[in-house]
Amino acid sequence: MTRESPFLEQPDPPRLWRRDFTVLWWSEALSLFGSQLTLFAIPIVALEMLDASASEVALISTAAGIGTTAMLVFFAPFTDRARRTRLMSLMSALRALCLGLLVVLTLGGGLSLPALVVVAFLVAGFTALYDSALSALVPTITHRDNLSAANTWISGIRSAGDIGAGAAAGLLLQLLSPVALFAADALTYVVSAFGVGGLAEPRQGRPARLSVRSFSQELASGLVLLVRDRTLWPITLSIAHFNLFTTAIQAIYVTHALRSGAMSPSEIGLGGVIGLLSMSVAPVLWDRFRPVALLAATFALPALSGIGMLLLSSDAGLWNVAALGASLGFWAACVMVNLTGTETLKQLLVPNDVLGRISAASRLVTWGIDPIGAAVAAVLTLFLPTGAVLIVAAVGVATSSVWILASRRVRGLPNLPAIASTP
Repeated sequence: MTRESPFLEQPDPPRLWRRDFTVLWWSEALSLFGSQLTLFAIPIVALEMLDASASEVALISTAAGIGTTAMLVFFAPFTDRARRTRLMSLMSALRALCLGLLVVLTLGGGLSLPALVVVAFLVAGFTALYDSALSALVPTITHRDNLSAANTWISGIRSAGDIGAGAAAGLLLQLLSPVALFAADALTYVVSAFGVGGLAEPRQGRPARLSVRSFSQELASGLVLLVRDRTLWPITLSIAHFNLFTTAIQAIYVTHALRSGAMSPSEIGLGGVIGLLSMSVAPVLWDRFRPVALLAATFALPALSGIGMLLLSSDAGLWNVAALGASLGFWAACVMVNLTGTETLKQLLVPNDVLGRISAASRLVTWGIDPIGAAVAAVLTLFLPTGAVLIVAAVGVATSSVWILASRRVRGLPNLPAIASTP
């Protein structure tokens, strides 16, 4: 009987695009497209159908941010206790019901600003729970060595969807009607619910019985673990800083484009393609460069996008389309590269049994800041033109990398392949 040599080469990791990841990616693409279509279209519907003001549109973004925070505060522990595929399927089904409600209200002539605010609140909250469960699910169906590539593909659709869904929303609103848009959006959630619900998720041990006390302890434990992590906490602070000011930009740039730039809904959001093209670059960058360099750059450089939006004018025509497309596309590319690295770092450094609650805690901090940014934008637009608010927000974005640069632990991180090879 021959003994195997201890020097035999390790087998190559299984390929990324197996059935489970393929289904998950397409389900996430539909879920992401649905949520972004909703959150992009609602402000346009408010502006075009209900003649909402810039401050009222910013209020919708504020409600979405509060929905994210509220859902994560009250339901974050379930991302580690429930089967993640079932939780994600339920979140997609609930979002489909929300959009179905908008269809009924629009057909019945009862669509109102409060209804749009409530739906934005619910859709954003359900999306936050869906994404927290997704972050914890990816390492269970993807080999460790493939995490960077997996997160690149997931971040790519998020980056493109953040903006590209806007073009689809604009076209549907211009060519058809809000009813068609809301119905199409609901359909994406239905398909996503069936897709992710059919995944073969590895079974976990039966969790202990949940009580009010244990629920509170689990809710707090994710935040405590995050704050104590000397690598993830400064990254989380940079994301929160970044989101505070980018949310202010997102809350008003549609209003700025439609009114100051005299653009049509279908002309907004064409830059998502640039973000999608950056998918081929992200894995190479994370293989070659250390996290501190890439994170600092991708946190600070999107400030240029906010400045680029100032170039829009009412008589510029195609120049407006090009300027806004380039600004949003560059923004999408930076965010995509950033998300690839931050998600992979978290999945490599955090044990899977607490990954869901730490992901939820991270989103609570980084997305919980969103309503503050949107509310600040809403207040500033009462006293300043949208262009001036964009300048303030862009300066804030430019300083968001300070937390990364100040962290000795983050500055000392090697590149992702070196971290992945560490047991």
